[in-house]
Amino acid sequence: MAEGPPSTSRDRISELPDDVLGHILSYLPNDEAGRAAALARRWRDIFGHVHTVSFQETEGERGADWDTYYYEATERKSCSGALLDGINAALLCRRRRRSAGGHVPLRTFRFAFDDFMPGWDGFHVDQWLRYVLEYAGPELNLDLRFAIGPICTRTQCSVDVNRRTGADAGNDDYSFSKEGAYLLPRRLFSCATLKTLCLAHCRLKLLDADSVHLPALETLRLTSIHHDPGKSIQRLILSSPRLADLTLEDIRRLKTLSILPTRLRRFALRCCHNAQSIHVDASEMVAVEYHGGAPSKSLLTLHGAPPQGIPLCTVDLCTPVSKNNAKHHAAFRRFLSSFSASKRLHLHHGRLHTACLTATGGLPLFPQMTTLVLQGRVESRWFVSALHNILDRTPNLEVLSLYMAEKEQGRVTTASDDGQRDGNDVGVDDPDEASFSATCLRVRIRKINMVHYDGNETQRTLARLLFRNANVLERLCVVFTTEYCFPVQTRLRKEIESWARAGSKKTFL
Repeated sequence: MAEGPPSTSRDRISELPDDVLGHILSYLPNDEAGRAAALARRWRDIFGHVHTVSFQETEGERGADWDTYYYEATERKSCSGALLDGINAALLCRRRRRSAGGHVPLRTFRFAFDDFMPGWDGFHVDQWLRYVLEYAGPELNLDLRFAIGPICTRTQCSVDVNRRTGADAGNDDYSFSKEGAYLLPRRLFSCATLKTLCLAHCRLKLLDADSVHLPALETLRLTSIHHDPGKSIQRLILSSPRLADLTLEDIRRLKTLSILPTRLRRFALRCCHNAQSIHVDASEMVAVEYHGGAPSKSLLTLHGAPPQGIPLCTVDLCTPVSKNNAKHHAAFRRFLSSFSASKRLHLHHGRLHTACLTATGGLPLFPQMTTLVLQGRVESRWFVSALHNILDRTPNLEVLSLYMAEKEQGRVTTASDDGQRDGNDVGVDDPDEASFSATCLRVRIRKINMVHYDGNETQRTLARLLFRNANVLERLCVVFTTEYCFPVQTRLRKEIESWARAGSKKTFL
């Protein structure tokens, strides 16, 4: 039989228009998208149509820069030039396409320095931002990070960021000296198309005579802004009429802030340890997050919160609260009362002593709460009593999730295990099913999740009491720790199945 003519394959992807191919490559890391030029002649200039420029260094990549800068370098070239060379090359490709008449507006510009070096990097950043602001598209998203590292040094796991900068540990703005922190150009704060702005380890200096107006800004995230007690930050926020999502992290000199005319939908305050009074309009708020030390009564004031409460609240402490600190216990419970009308609460209890959760009448009533997430180690039998007290205060709870894994390494003494450390578990009797019963367990809770279940004595007691009292449970999900072999997990699974309601759907991972 005579064979037909050989079939010719078509490269349908390469037949797509340049702007479509550029849009596809924009979702790849820029170094990978740039390598697409080696595929064929058709792809040679496609990178010039990419609307996203994003490069990031790794932590510690510039560890030798300081010695090189002062003692060795003649050209003062950074030890890690990949970020500088990559961004310069990406913007050069775009300039060439603009000269050829195929310019694509820039949509996203993102970089992250391991450790910004003003003598080497400042000139490059000036050029980049000048280009970005001149050729921005109808929607511009900026993420400018001048350092990589933890935002808070109050946790034991945090590394000392002074290891590279040599800054004085007593300085509020420890990451950079006054001359080292990059001062953002004022032109940035009058960009009409800027939609997202994330800034880390840099300076704002907005003068009264400066024109500040960001009519399209919706998301603002400020991390470790240096030498600003809040004046420039407040002006920036109040000059953004469409701002809906605000995050403030590790702003050391921030003490007071009032942004009442701005109706936020999401607000996060993380590790601003010197803050004393933050006033926020919560009339349209759907999510609020607090991460920091034991909060004072006047720290966060939510004005105009809806009667039905803020739907989602997250509370996490980065400093431990000891069992003998009654003042902090009372302050924490007052702080929780601000969210008593919320429907969903995510509480990190790892640094809370169980006395905060077991005091008679201490916790506020959460009458509308339907979803509760508790995160932290579960080892002390006192936690069983604490959880029972919480369930008594949440009569309409429907979903309970317990994340029992370590949140971070280098953990300090926490609420979950300090009872064992102090020997206070001695004489604590495990409650029986009848005494542990609560209204929500009997008639409301339909789903229970237990993550990082290792089957220690306290966790097994807790699982037995929960599953045997959950009369209307429809679904349970248990995720075992990876430390145990399959036979041990099988034994734990059979044990849990014997406690759970027969008609409920059971998932084990």
